[in-house]
Amino acid sequence: MDDDLVVLKSGETVLVVYRSEFAGTNKATSVTWAVGPEIDNIVKDLREKGVSFEHYDMPGTTLDGDIHVGHGMKVAWFRDPDGNILNVIDQ
Repeated sequence: MDDDLVVLKSGETVLVVYRSEFAGTNKATSVTWAVGPEIDNIVKDLREKGVSFEHYDMPGTTLDGDIHVGHGMKVAWFRDPDGNILNVIDQ
């Protein structure tokens, strides 16, 4: 833990929360869930529940459905009702 982020762990789940003075308007990720190899199923479940995913033009990555793949990882971004950017990652 440092002044800019908090890492929380519950069982096998790791949650990273970033500090921001721009909550709801920040242009960067606010929260990351490290979900491991279940990312494909989690993204599918979230999509089926009505979650819309963000798609970004990121060098060195390709888009596989709603999941960005590249740099040795898979990651999918979405927003909460307040507009904060959240993501799940396979790390």
